[in-house]
Amino acid sequence: MPDTEEILFSFIVPVYNTGEYLEECLDSIINQNFDLKKIEIIIVDDCSTQEFTKNLVSRINETGVYKNFPITVIINSKNQWLAETRNIGVRHSKGEFIVCLDSDDTIEPEYLKYCYIAHLSYPNASWVYPSVRKFGYRNSVDIAPNFSAKSLFLTNNMVVTSPIKRELWNKLNGQRTKIIFNNIKMLEDWDFWQRALRKKRFGVPIRKVLFNYRQNVKSLLTRTEEEGNLSILMAYRQNWKSIFKLKAAQESFKKDNLLYAGHSGILSRVMIKIISLTTGRTPGTFSFKDALRYIFAPKSLIIKRLAGENKFTKAHKMAGFKCGFPLDFDSDMKVCNEYQNTVLCTHFWWHVGGAENILADYLKEIRSLGYNVVDIVMQSEGDAKTLKNIFERFSNSQISLDEIAEGPYPKMRALWEIIKLEKPRIILNMSNPLLYILTPLIKEKFPKTIIYDLLHCEEYFDNGWFEAAYHYQKNIDRRIVTSSFWKDVLIKKYNEDESKIEIIYNMINYDAFLKEPKNRDEKLKKYHIDSEKKIIGFLGRFHSQKSPNIFVDLAYKMQSYNDFHFVMVGDGPMLEELTPKLMSLPNLTYLGSTKNPEKFFTMFDIAVFPSKFEGYPLVGIECAQIGLPIIASNIVGFNEIISNGNAGILYEMKSDDEDVESIKQILLNQYDDLIQLGMNGPSFVQKYHNKEQIVKEIHKVFKL
Repeated sequence: MPDTEEILFSFIVPVYNTGEYLEECLDSIINQNFDLKKIEIIIVDDCSTQEFTKNLVSRINETGVYKNFPITVIINSKNQWLAETRNIGVRHSKGEFIVCLDSDDTIEPEYLKYCYIAHLSYPNASWVYPSVRKFGYRNSVDIAPNFSAKSLFLTNNMVVTSPIKRELWNKLNGQRTKIIFNNIKMLEDWDFWQRALRKKRFGVPIRKVLFNYRQNVKSLLTRTEEEGNLSILMAYRQNWKSIFKLKAAQESFKKDNLLYAGHSGILSRVMIKIISLTTGRTPGTFSFKDALRYIFAPKSLIIKRLAGENKFTKAHKMAGFKCGFPLDFDSDMKVCNEYQNTVLCTHFWWHVGGAENILADYLKEIRSLGYNVVDIVMQSEGDAKTLKNIFERFSNSQISLDEIAEGPYPKMRALWEIIKLEKPRIILNMSNPLLYILTPLIKEKFPKTIIYDLLHCEEYFDNGWFEAAYHYQKNIDRRIVTSSFWKDVLIKKYNEDESKIEIIYNMINYDAFLKEPKNRDEKLKKYHIDSEKKIIGFLGRFHSQKSPNIFVDLAYKMQSYNDFHFVMVGDGPMLEELTPKLMSLPNLTYLGSTKNPEKFFTMFDIAVFPSKFEGYPLVGIECAQIGLPIIASNIVGFNEIISNGNAGILYEMKSDDEDVESIKQILLNQYDDLIQLGMNGPSFVQKYHNKEQIVKEIHKVFKL
């Protein structure tokens, strides 16, 4: 038996004639990616009659171990049914959390890791509940629903294999067996949840599939539909008093998720509105006391709001907070001078984009140095997980914070708990505001962990990630930028120490472009495009940053020029509004989205990029690699590429209509010049974006 002071999770495994599955169940527990010294397993045999099961349980009981893991075995003297069998196991257990795992079910290797992080992220939650894979007789996946006290009272929508705080289990005296009449029996787990709601308790979902629930033919045929309906009605009758606590339970869950991110009172909102209208800036949340300070003691308000532990920064705003707050949730933790050979990479999402592709290149090289790479994102819903499989190739494990927590504060707590578990040698951050906020605590508790910050650009009319990092740059050990321009910005605008800054130029997928055949005419024929025409292309996200509308308007205004044809490749939020024109213009062909730009760039004669802002765009390097000339707005990023590579022409960005006219005149009057300029592209790539040299730079920076 592990040291009882160390036990966090007590697994209670009831057994009744399920010996054929028991070893698989136990294997799933002892194969956890978690400290096994913090786990105990208690098997409770409820008078099994099957010889195989009896012999297996007896053998484990005699040795006290299963595959060298200590196990406690209890054999009931008489049949106690499932609820009391679980209660018996709990009474012999020591853990902080109770996990009821039926002996024919299993859990995934990361079950405990995720559940533990979720519990620590929501200190007020009484249980966490995982997403479920049903297997066996029927196969399906049930993603854990949002917590709804009302839904849980009305429907048993939660699995019993949810780690429960011992304190709640004891308060409810565990589960109970209630047979109303005949075969009408209360569902012991649902009855437990309904009674928990009466105590104003709540649980939190984990969106990752961690629990495997066996669908056994026998268990599916135990009750008729009418018996099931009567059981539900009796549950409502038995626990009707819980109805009056549903709102309180829901509010407790909501309060945890909206901590430092919720709405202020009426007076505070009035103050925020006044300041927004008069200054053009949103000051974050005003508490009632802050509103009074604003009116009667403005100096004290300034002192309070600029205090380090309460300061509302750009990182707070980008993370979804409404105010600053002290990082006082782990003040008793001792300083940790240990670290593991781990690089913890934190970024916003696995979304399609140049920055994400660059980060994936970094992880590939970092892993080649022998580090254990843990890849963490804030968001993974929908398009945010498009590149997840690419990052998976270069990571030992991946975690999405939105699978564990909902609100920004619980997500931040989850990230902190991951850092505590991993004890990383290096943290590489790109566009994760929660990591910036945590940097003071990281440097205090993990002084030997080195924090790297990878920056690409400031946003249009907004300082973006540069400003988000500014308040925390004293805690960041190394800054990585993609060009000398951004190094100057860090030094001159943000007063960064020059010695902390590294310039590492961007790489592209060189092999893909080398292998891609340049059979322009064949590709155009495939899409029914006349290869005799001058093909002008746009490839990028259909987002206001990239201004795809300018390209569409360009095609519209050049319909009378029969020697030009326009091709667009991409996807994004502006696609719907642009679709009518995309489908109606005879001189424009839309080819959908792609993850393989090399297949389409080789179709173009000239590429057009009318972006509003960029960092150092990969598309410019990709075009230069194959000698494809570009027309681009004169902005940071494209300006550097054209200045250094002389492989295209810039136009001055004005209004959308004027930009369309500028591009049109370049096409009509400088087309041949552009074709000649394109030939300069490959030598530019070789000089500034040489793969071997960039790989050496990454290795030099990360090889400690």
